[in-house]
Amino acid sequence: MKKNTYRTVVLIAMLFLFCCGCGKSKITYKLTVTGSAEKPGVLSFLNYDINVYQDEASNSCGDCADQPAHLYVGATQEDAAAAIAEAVKRADDLWDVSEQQGNTVTLTERAAGSVSKKDFSTLDAPYGLTIEDNFGHKYVGKEDSASVDTVKTINNLDGSRLSVPVDPERLAAVYGPSYEALVVLGQEDKIVVCSDVQKDDFPWASVVFSRIGSLPCLENVHTSVSFEELMKYDPDLVFSFPRPNEEKQLEEAGICYVPGTTTKNLDEMKKLLLVYAHALGNGAVEKAESYNAYFDEKYQYITERTSSLSDSERPSVYYAGIDLLTTYGSYSDIPEVIEAAGGKAVTADLQAGNHTQINFEQLATWNPDYIFIDHGGIGEGETVEQLKNDINSDDQYKDINAVIEKQIYLTPSGVFYWDMGLQKVLLMMNMAKILHPDLFTDLDMTSEVITFYRTFYQYDLTYDQAQKILNRQDP
Repeated sequence: MKKNTYRTVVLIAMLFLFCCGCGKSKITYKLTVTGSAEKPGVLSFLNYDINVYQDEASNSCGDCADQPAHLYVGATQEDAAAAIAEAVKRADDLWDVSEQQGNTVTLTERAAGSVSKKDFSTLDAPYGLTIEDNFGHKYVGKEDSASVDTVKTINNLDGSRLSVPVDPERLAAVYGPSYEALVVLGQEDKIVVCSDVQKDDFPWASVVFSRIGSLPCLENVHTSVSFEELMKYDPDLVFSFPRPNEEKQLEEAGICYVPGTTTKNLDEMKKLLLVYAHALGNGAVEKAESYNAYFDEKYQYITERTSSLSDSERPSVYYAGIDLLTTYGSYSDIPEVIEAAGGKAVTADLQAGNHTQINFEQLATWNPDYIFIDHGGIGEGETVEQLKNDINSDDQYKDINAVIEKQIYLTPSGVFYWDMGLQKVLLMMNMAKILHPDLFTDLDMTSEVITFYRTFYQYDLTYDQAQKILNRQDP
């Protein structure tokens, strides 16, 4: 009898829990927009921001295909409802658009219990538009609304959304490759502070970049960025390292930021430059597109000749950075650079990113035909010249093919590392010339460097200066 009673209690408890789960229903959220946009600003709902621009000229993205849902002054209530539906369909994993009729959009929670009702009160609208929901929240756009024409949202590389100033004027170039990118995008005059990694090891940067030598510099940014020191320069947009703790500090201070990242392939490298450009506006998008077109042209020039190489015609290549046993795995774009240049990346199957530590036994097993060395001299580390001397003088490495055949090369740098910044296209060309000189007899790297610096840095190198950069010599 006791056993039956116990079973009954268990069954009742299970039924109770099951029914509690079944009783949770999906939320239906209805938004209605009235009026028309009379001034630029932001239409906000559920932590979404839809930019309302004055006109096409003020939209930094122009007619690019990947920009978020947006509106222009004069947009009707029906236009606004359509933009809300588009924003949800394109980017949301919490809501489904169940209906859009006229000026009303009905959303249904995708999974019961997945959203918080506290987000329902985050309504905002530019002057002329009113937005309200079916939970009693309403916002009437005000003529002096603080949201008008001050902040816009852009898509980040990972699909997340970033809030940035409409017209940033005080830029902090904190992330290593960001200074070079801002120069290429025509925004160097707006930089108010840079970082030590951009100029301590790059004397050419002070020659080529017009302002870097006179700007204040944040120290030890590879370890951490001093928030208090950064705030002394009153930036309105920070190009930051992708560190959650530092991003949280910026968010709490109300400072907009665009995080840098290690790109996993060459296409991502180009897309990240466009993210920077959309954040900056003021003609930056056109400059990014110009760089990307140049990159594609040179990539095609190289791969048209290397793509037909057989496996046996492709030498194996190891790319070292920081020290001889630090390398670049399949989560970085260096293996793709090597493949494009006509080599076989020995780390192509290494499940790792930039600056990954290996042991000597692994390098010996790979036994590469060529070794390229980059990124030396960080902190108290050895320079690439010292690293090359080490590998040639240490008996441990004497049986590696690249050492036997004297095929060890130092990657040039110039204004920044070639493996990290926008000179990566020069890295690809230079490597192709080294690996397959017979295929690229017409490739003059000195002329290529001169053209690149003139086109993207607006600096005219002399022939001797370009030669020095290729030979890793100081100015």
